Amino acid sequence: MQILICVALSLLIICGLLFIGSKMTSEDTLDNQADDLQRLSLDERPAVYGNETVRKRFANFKNTKENTQAQTNKLPSKSSGNKFSQIDRSHPVFKQISLKNGEINKMSRGEIVAQLESAKLNTRGTSDILKSRLKSYYKRQHLGEAGFTSMQKVDYLLVIDFEATCEEPTPIDFIPEIIEFPIVLVNTSTLEVEGEFQSFCRPIVNPKLSNFCTELTSITQSMVDQADEFPEVWKRACHWMESKGLGTYHTFAVACDGPWDMNLFLNVQCHLSQIPFPKYCRRWVNVCKAMSNFYRLPRMNLKKMLNAHQLMFEGRPHRGISDAKNIARIAIILMEDGCILDSNDTFDPKFSTNMRY
Repeated sequence: MQILICVALSLLIICGLLFIGSKMTSEDTLDNQADDLQRLSLDERPAVYGNETVRKRFANFKNTKENTQAQTNKLPSKSSGNKFSQIDRSHPVFKQISLKNGEINKMSRGEIVAQLESAKLNTRGTSDILKSRLKSYYKRQHLGEAGFTSMQKVDYLLVIDFEATCEEPTPIDFIPEIIEFPIVLVNTSTLEVEGEFQSFCRPIVNPKLSNFCTELTSITQSMVDQADEFPEVWKRACHWMESKGLGTYHTFAVACDGPWDMNLFLNVQCHLSQIPFPKYCRRWVNVCKAMSNFYRLPRMNLKKMLNAHQLMFEGRPHRGISDAKNIARIAIILMEDGCILDSNDTFDPKFSTNMRY
């Protein structure tokens, strides 16, 4: 009896330690994000003086790319993200999944649509998307019955799509500056949009927008003239994030439709405005890459991603807030279909220095 009691106590102690370790990991993530938000939303920011100073600052930024690369290399490695990938693939459930996939591969589009309708699932999309959707549905069903579950890695997605100054043709020394800062907040549990942040920014290197830029984005000169400069807008964005409990009560990840928003626009703008590049922007969810991998499709731009789902673009193309809303629509469909949207793209300091602006 004493031996049994000792064994039971040992098991309780081990379970307790595992629970505490798991809780500490989650709390550490929240603490890191909270510290980053507080540090980046400080009221005191270095002033930005004149175009010549900014250009010198940008030149220094290009010359220090190797140091930045060294810092990026120190970032801890990230796992593939899907808990299913950690399951023993010899488990019998995977044979069931494989057989079901074989059945679905032989189905006509009409048969697939009928099964999706029966399961009350989305029936929009190309044949490849519908086939992947049905396979994912049965995969989750089989894994759930076998006792395996998976869930999104973070509580919220911050869908961001900056608009920046641009010219056509692009001068060799052109420096892009953010002129619209939008965020769409997506709850990964309810799969609903819970908030939006949007603000224009006044550029300082090239304060006058080109005709090409205005025609492309519909952002007018008066809109940016009346706006705050980027440091003030950034501060307000950080306060908005804090008001939503991001980094304190809820974990989050940035989501974009490619590498340009973080690697180019935010990277360059942070150097121009002397704002530390945020740690939580060094990895993000590339929705374009996630959709390609999940449905096994070629990489597509936003318009083609929507077309693949038989959806029309809502809003004004090349307006940051409209683009962010449409990217959020794609992200929500992916999560509905069972895709785990984990960080799949990483900050590359060489990206912006190798670009011809």
